[in-house]
Amino acid sequence: MSTEVYPSCCHDSDLAVDDRRLGEAHQDAAHTCELSYDSRSNDSRYPAADLHLELRPGKGEIACSPVGCVEVACGDVALRITRDTDITQLALKVDGGKNVLIRAEPSGETKSIVSEPSNAFPATGAGFDFIVVGSSFCGLAFAETLRRHNPKANILILERGDVDLDQHHQILPPRGDGKTASKMASRPWSVSHHGQFINNIHGQILYFGGRSTYWSGWCPEPSEAELVGWPEALKQRLRPYFPRAREWLGVIPASAVKEDDCLYGPLQGFLQETCRSALAAEGSVTRISPAPLAMGNKRNEKFSTPTPLIRMGRSNIQTILNCTVLKIIHDGKRATHLQTSQGMLPLNEAKLILAMSTLPSTTLVLNSFSKDQFPSLANVGKRFTAHSVSSAIARVPRNGLPVPPSGHGVQLGAVYIAGKGQAQYHLQVSAAATSNPESKDLELCRQFSANSIPQACINGSPKHVLVSCSALGELDHKNEDNWFRLKEKGTQSDLTSNGELQIVPNDQDMALWSTMDEVMFKTIEGCLSSPDDKVEYWHENKEEWMTERPTTESIRQKNAVHDASTMWIGEDGDEEAPVGLDYRLRGVENVYITGGALWPTGGSWNPVLTIVAMAMHLADSLCSVDVNKIDG
Repeated sequence: MSTEVYPSCCHDSDLAVDDRRLGEAHQDAAHTCELSYDSRSNDSRYPAADLHLELRPGKGEIACSPVGCVEVACGDVALRITRDTDITQLALKVDGGKNVLIRAEPSGETKSIVSEPSNAFPATGAGFDFIVVGSSFCGLAFAETLRRHNPKANILILERGDVDLDQHHQILPPRGDGKTASKMASRPWSVSHHGQFINNIHGQILYFGGRSTYWSGWCPEPSEAELVGWPEALKQRLRPYFPRAREWLGVIPASAVKEDDCLYGPLQGFLQETCRSALAAEGSVTRISPAPLAMGNKRNEKFSTPTPLIRMGRSNIQTILNCTVLKIIHDGKRATHLQTSQGMLPLNEAKLILAMSTLPSTTLVLNSFSKDQFPSLANVGKRFTAHSVSSAIARVPRNGLPVPPSGHGVQLGAVYIAGKGQAQYHLQVSAAATSNPESKDLELCRQFSANSIPQACINGSPKHVLVSCSALGELDHKNEDNWFRLKEKGTQSDLTSNGELQIVPNDQDMALWSTMDEVMFKTIEGCLSSPDDKVEYWHENKEEWMTERPTTESIRQKNAVHDASTMWIGEDGDEEAPVGLDYRLRGVENVYITGGALWPTGGSWNPVLTIVAMAMHLADSLCSVDVNKIDG
């Protein structure tokens, strides 16, 4: 593969920058160009790459090592990439701190994203058919589905964040800046009550692609029984969309994930069998299956949205980064403008799609539509659900288990267990065994494992089987002590951070938490049962392995996950629900909601498959597709 790309001067904001425009762009003579490049040359599965910086005019050629950084001060700068593999990533910094991500495809086609675009904000909204706020799962699913029916639709995507990663973080080498999902998460709201166990929720990832670049990849499909409290009409309409969402996300069972036959193989079979055996007498368990993972692509990489957004970018799709929507301006019936951090944007005839995460979209609606003027929205934020989480990591020497001995490379396994006690819960069980943690095994384990396992655990366990287990349980949607609302006027002027969250688990929530904690330990100890050795648990606070179970306080996560239900969807005659079956905000003609905010009840399953199915259904509905004829 060989292609030439030129650094953009950041005058263009849309996702697709064709070769002609790239060729015309150049950098002013005195500016410094900083290039960092990852070739994955440390992984023997990928050939080494040649990377050259060519200085023009007539200043020779500088060759860089496959992994390295070079600074160049020159006039026109061209990058020449020669590579045999189909992934090439470049992160380029130009004068003024503006970032450009460039991906070179095998065909030689070049796509780029430019952040902090100058003069890019449209003076009017004329010509846009749809304006989508958010670039994560729902934004991409909606845009792609819409474009399939209407390729000429003009779509504007507004993204609050900047460019950080262009694919899932597990696929990339470890970050040198020490940033992790927890460190990058933003929580632009306050919390009114700090309880013993739940203090907050996992925050937003304020970058292009959002949470899709930092997620587990687990994508279970909810059963009919698990969709308790959901409108019957909606459940029937969504059924044919679950297979479409699975295909779109690349969801496959863990048993189908293969990489040189050393990943989800013998250990996967062992884990499935022992989970079933350990929980045979557990009455609360409803199903056990290989983990459904969004890894069904040619490299078994977890799905993320930046690369598909880059690839689908054309002249009629425009994306603006670093653009925060502060308020929706309306005339009492329909949204007319968006007040944003880059100025006022008229909507004209465009439909507005809120594809943000739950609390930011709820904050925007609460700031924009008063309950006095829109009484049908009086319940926005009065319902709040999320998932409580417990996690534990354990190990046992592998020679006491019926799994292949050391020397057989990396072996992984992942099993999904659903249950119902006082309410719904599920377990995500992930196993790993490495023969040499100092070799490429550690990198393979980091890239392909279903649950994240700390490096310290893997490094100290070359002759062990490790099991990481997370238990997630639904919070009671009827609990009136859980809510999200605006702070009192005058206490916060920033329209993006004037929300207030309260989470107070009730007796049902705490009883369920105890139930799923016990099932989690029963699962771990059943899977790792050995006649010769005791199960050891990782005690993170002491950073050592011990045979005692970790304490309840240490396994229960302080942040809940999968926040939902603040703008739940209801039957057409349900006056309590803020959103109707058409996904439209009641009383507003042209504003539509996607994501977890729509969920009538929280269930316990991971939400991505369901929110993608709902976003696809919305796009079809707005294109007047007969959804009853969609084949599942």
